[in-house]
Amino acid sequence: MRQFNIAPLDKEAMEACRLRIDNLTKPIYSLAQLEAMAERIAGILETPQPANLKYGIFVVGADHLVDGPQNFQHGSESFPIIERFNAGTTATQGAGFKLNATVHVVDAGLESDTSHLEYIEQAKIRNGSHFFGVAPTLSEEATARAIELGFAYADKMHEEGVQAVALGNVGERSLLDALVVTATITGDTYESVLAETDCGPTVAQRATHIHSFVDPFDVSTDNIEHLLHVAGGIDISVLTGFVLGAASHRMVVVFDNAITGAAVLAAQAVNPLVREYVFPSAVYDELIHQAQCRYLGVKPYLHYGLNIDEGLGATMGLSLIDASMHMLNDMKTFVEADVHAAENGPGNERQVNKN
Repeated sequence: MRQFNIAPLDKEAMEACRLRIDNLTKPIYSLAQLEAMAERIAGILETPQPANLKYGIFVVGADHLVDGPQNFQHGSESFPIIERFNAGTTATQGAGFKLNATVHVVDAGLESDTSHLEYIEQAKIRNGSHFFGVAPTLSEEATARAIELGFAYADKMHEEGVQAVALGNVGERSLLDALVVTATITGDTYESVLAETDCGPTVAQRATHIHSFVDPFDVSTDNIEHLLHVAGGIDISVLTGFVLGAASHRMVVVFDNAITGAAVLAAQAVNPLVREYVFPSAVYDELIHQAQCRYLGVKPYLHYGLNIDEGLGATMGLSLIDASMHMLNDMKTFVEADVHAAENGPGNERQVNKN
């Protein structure tokens, strides 16, 4: 895996940013998470008053478990989604357009051939990853290529000037790989992140089945590249490399669902400082996603009942970051507005009336 450096947040920039926020013409601490976002972004970008951020969206296409017994679709569900991205008609692209976001949609591992789609970037590792009941999801060489592809796109988007990026994925049968990666890193049992179903095997039976496939590979947090080789699949591996690369370039990273969350977990297992650079977005009912957020110590902000991949939740999260930047730059301080600051209450020691 490529060597890189991830630096701590700039604490001086954060304190200066916090002082400005506390002096905006509003009750102190009243904008809650918008304030916390702006303060952390100041630390990421090393400037007390970041403004006019350049946004980006990175969506990875990859199918999972292509040689497993549950592959009935053979790309028939993921291909139409990629076609919509090619046509520019997805909700993700619509939301990104409002933010003037740079969008990269990459076929790194879809089972279908997308080479004829003009606006889908081609970087195929293979046509979907294996079912780990048959073989590791990827060869060691393919895993290394997938991680490096993520690094390369982080470099590319950094060179394009992107400062805050939303992660997304398109693909079939991705949850099982996300479950194994998540449980291995968080220490949660398979039983605790599996949902009950109305028919079929029980949670305990399904957990035992997964153990029978995974345990012989001896996965652990000691070697994240080995974990991704065994059970990560293509998109999680690419996104892991991207998150590490983005953090090394001091980029803000927004994730949403269980797949992008698995990549964030894998990246922070490689370097714990990654946690400072990532933000959650949408709330999902998915137990895997909830376990990821618990482990990272974060609470998603958007309670919209989303049940979609494609990076939509993360892109909507960019809109909250944009709102925090407007708060920081469009609101005036008491001095700028020439109004009196609080003379009592919680803000009286932080807010000032004059330069």
